[in-house]
Amino acid sequence: MTYTTRTEGCDSLRDALVSTLAGSFEQHGFRRSEDVNGLQFVLNLTNAAAPTPYRRRSQSVFVISVLSIPGPPADLRSFCYASLVRSLSNLAVAIVPPRPDHRRLDGCEIYFTTPEAGFYHLPYEANAVFERVFPIATAHYATNNDLVPDLPERYWHGSAAVEDVRRHGAVLDRMGVLPLPFPLDSVLSPDELHHLYKIFGMTGLSYGNLSARERVSEFSNGSFWMTARGCNKARLQGAGRDVLMVREFDFDRGIAHVSMPPEGEPRARVSVDAVEHALIYETYPGVGAIVHVHAWMDDIVCTPQNFPCGTRELAEEVSRLLDDTPDPSRAVIGLKNHGITVTGPTLADIFERFQGRLKTTVPMFS
Repeated sequence: MTYTTRTEGCDSLRDALVSTLAGSFEQHGFRRSEDVNGLQFVLNLTNAAAPTPYRRRSQSVFVISVLSIPGPPADLRSFCYASLVRSLSNLAVAIVPPRPDHRRLDGCEIYFTTPEAGFYHLPYEANAVFERVFPIATAHYATNNDLVPDLPERYWHGSAAVEDVRRHGAVLDRMGVLPLPFPLDSVLSPDELHHLYKIFGMTGLSYGNLSARERVSEFSNGSFWMTARGCNKARLQGAGRDVLMVREFDFDRGIAHVSMPPEGEPRARVSVDAVEHALIYETYPGVGAIVHVHAWMDDIVCTPQNFPCGTRELAEEVSRLLDDTPDPSRAVIGLKNHGITVTGPTLADIFERFQGRLKTTVPMFS
């Protein structure tokens, strides 16, 4: 297992933290390599003034950007999230010293920011920092799409299930738990946007997703409609555009096989959470719909680790926790520092159960 580093300038705190992290990874069997083929992750040593990305060749390569912020801004959370996006990272690790002239890691606060809007921190301690980075750096994405124009004609203009998804997307917006899509063009250049689409099939960032099972006779029993990535859930356009048919999921290769109508949007890609939804539909026949929102509910079980969206690890952890619930077909699972996944026989059932119970602020756990 290999990793590499990319270094921009010199920064004593940042460089010391990365040196410590690299040593811990090597103790766990990783080795540093200059060969970009087959990398598991990259430690991107960037800076707070102008974070720059590492141009990965594959989405399977995780990028952890590390920077120090000697004079933190008033809105540190927004600053760290913008740095995460500008550096095209899976995780941003920011070092905030107690004062600008502080030169030792001891006494610093370490802030972690994820694309799922996770933002949490802890006092510097080498093992504690490594334990937060390791599960993310070693996760495995399963977000590729295979678009095939083989959707049966009777579904070209949607179905009752598609209209159900569209209608409930608008309901989420009215409930105030559907943040607007993040305007990537405000922080990324056209060239960086092109690179983001090339690697991840993303034209924008948006939070939350909905899906509904549709048993299509030509497909497997696990087929379902799901919202596309980067779309505005409050104004879903319909089948083949903002709501896509996943006919089956290849878990070994991490590919969603998406069935499209002839006039479908060729740049559309199903939500990165399709692997999680597909595993739930395959494992629990009683589940007819799934909703994921960046909100919270009291008294729910929660994943112990904040695995990235679209990874096998997150899907498997949610499925494992569903196994332990009294009724997996009507359950709520908390995703650490992220949100919730809710299952139900229908979308109407899910919305009835969490109406008035959703909290718009997701608690953050270090």
